[in-house]
Amino acid sequence: MSVLQAIVLGIVQGLTEFLPVSSSGHLVLANYWFGFGGADESLELAVDIATNTGTFLAVLVVLRRDVAAAVVAVLQGLRRGERGREARRAEGWRVAWLVVLASIPTAVLIFGLKAFAFERLNAPVPVSIALALTGLLLWLVPRGTRAPKRSAGDVTWRDAALTGVAQGLAGIPGISRSGSTIAVLLARGVRGDLAARLSFLMYLVASLGVALLGVGEVRDAGFGAGPLVAMTLASFATGYVALLWLFRLLRAGRFRWFAPYLWIVAAATLVRALAG
Repeated sequence: MSVLQAIVLGIVQGLTEFLPVSSSGHLVLANYWFGFGGADESLELAVDIATNTGTFLAVLVVLRRDVAAAVVAVLQGLRRGERGREARRAEGWRVAWLVVLASIPTAVLIFGLKAFAFERLNAPVPVSIALALTGLLLWLVPRGTRAPKRSAGDVTWRDAALTGVAQGLAGIPGISRSGSTIAVLLARGVRGDLAARLSFLMYLVASLGVALLGVGEVRDAGFGAGPLVAMTLASFATGYVALLWLFRLLRAGRFRWFAPYLWIVAAATLVRALAG
């Protein structure tokens, strides 16, 4: 893989990981339309893991205060006495455990879907169908004055469990992880900025787990240092910008803006695939 191809894939990952359009689906279509990535499962998985490093770092930078608050609250909340009780009443403590709870169904579904998704769904036609379904989900999200207002203290374990299921199903290429998790939280009445924060904190846990399990895939794919660094930097820079932009769109109630784009991409890919 050339450095140029690595940069393009990093940009695709950075833009699509946080915007509700499915990064995994776009990596499949980038290979289909432009010949970037690889024809085998091992290389595609390695590219996905390598580019996720940059977006992982982008979330850490943008949500550094949330991450720090959660870590501090958990460490202090495990202590006995008044200080521990005070920490367990903090928002950081609640957010941390909501993320942990959500990660359980995610892990179960990711492991259950892994072989099936890569063998049967990691292709242009099923990805296009999944993108169209993601667009439909986004279109149904409340907007404008109907935007929900629930805060972190109102989010329940049921909300976390349903969001974890949505994140697990996003292991199917073409189902947007950010789109599905944020949409579920919005549908459950959580306000937009909190829904995004919870979604991306969940992403940190899921991304770290996938990276640790997939280190061998990156090594076996034979990437050189140049392409790896290029992918990481490109996905970090574009992911950082995309993350900030998504928060602005959520505050403006424009989350559904991406639905028509997904339908166009899905239709164009289906036409090409079926015609060929």
